[in-house]
Amino acid sequence: MNSKMGVAAVDRALSILDAFSASKPRMTLAEVSQATGLYKSTILRLIGSLERFGYLRQLPSGSYQIGPKVAELAAVFQDAFNIRDFVQPALEELVEQTNEGASFFVRDAHQQICIFRIDGRHPIRDHHIRVGDRWDLDRGATAKVFLKFEERIAFDATIDNMVAKSIGEKLPDAAGLAAPVFGAENKLVGALIVSGPRSRFDKAKVKELSATLIRQAARLSMSLGADLQHFQKLLQQLLEKDI
Repeated sequence: MNSKMGVAAVDRALSILDAFSASKPRMTLAEVSQATGLYKSTILRLIGSLERFGYLRQLPSGSYQIGPKVAELAAVFQDAFNIRDFVQPALEELVEQTNEGASFFVRDAHQQICIFRIDGRHPIRDHHIRVGDRWDLDRGATAKVFLKFEERIAFDATIDNMVAKSIGEKLPDAAGLAAPVFGAENKLVGALIVSGPRSRFDKAKVKELSATLIRQAARLSMSLGADLQHFQKLLQQLLEKDI
């Protein structure tokens, strides 16, 4: 039996919950019907169950809003969520595919912090990035990412504008390529960076590393809740360019 087939009644009940949003926190029966395409009689039967379990609540005005059970589940999710479970595999794949060091930075006000790091496999590697490092946003590939994408995702994403490059900016003999990572509501979560000695980051290598970095950043973003559609054009470009 395929568990992904679902149950029609459950699908309809979940579509009712999905109809509520930040812009529509309260809805009348008619509005729920319009948003879901379900008959009012069907909605009333399903709402009865959703109310009984605390997922919906009817207001004195007759309209409905999300119930307290949803907040309980959100708290459970937050307790169970560990971003390391998502970022660590992405870093491991980057190192596996590039042999260079891979790190993940998050922004903290006017600075950025390295919270995850895996060293590269080359005998000669960069040692200027360590977990816990706190840098200003004045230079470097990750700084460029945070300043460029702090308020929006690039809907016109291209290979060139999704990868920031730093060659000898922080240290004369070091180089890095960084890409933004987005999450729920397409908000910027952090930045992935592949780094190594400047001597290995020639034009051909930068092109190759950029493609690998974009793929990992896109996959990580989607696993964290970003919309697939924002990356389809970008990934298609990589296929067309065969890189």
